[in-house]
Amino acid sequence: MQRLDLLTFIVYNFKVNTTKAMTLTSKFKKDISILRAAANKELYLDVKNPKLYKKVKRYYVSEGLVNLSGEDPEADYEAIVECIAEDLVGV
Repeated sequence: MQRLDLLTFIVYNFKVNTTKAMTLTSKFKKDISILRAAANKELYLDVKNPKLYKKVKRYYVSEGLVNLSGEDPEADYEAIVECIAEDLVGV
């Protein structure tokens, strides 16, 4: 790659990564009903769908939207469900 192409590539990726941030509803649009049920405390997401819970947890941590202790799984779960509920308010 030439230097100019590399610079253009880096600038493009920076713009895409900062302006096109995925939201919970866009990233997990096929799972909205399950996430809504978890937010309404109709089911336990970590029990009903542990793979989805792990993906949602990873999403919130990587976006820096929640800090999890890792020491208390119940508190971490409640923090994730609280974030889900906040993100689903307008949906």
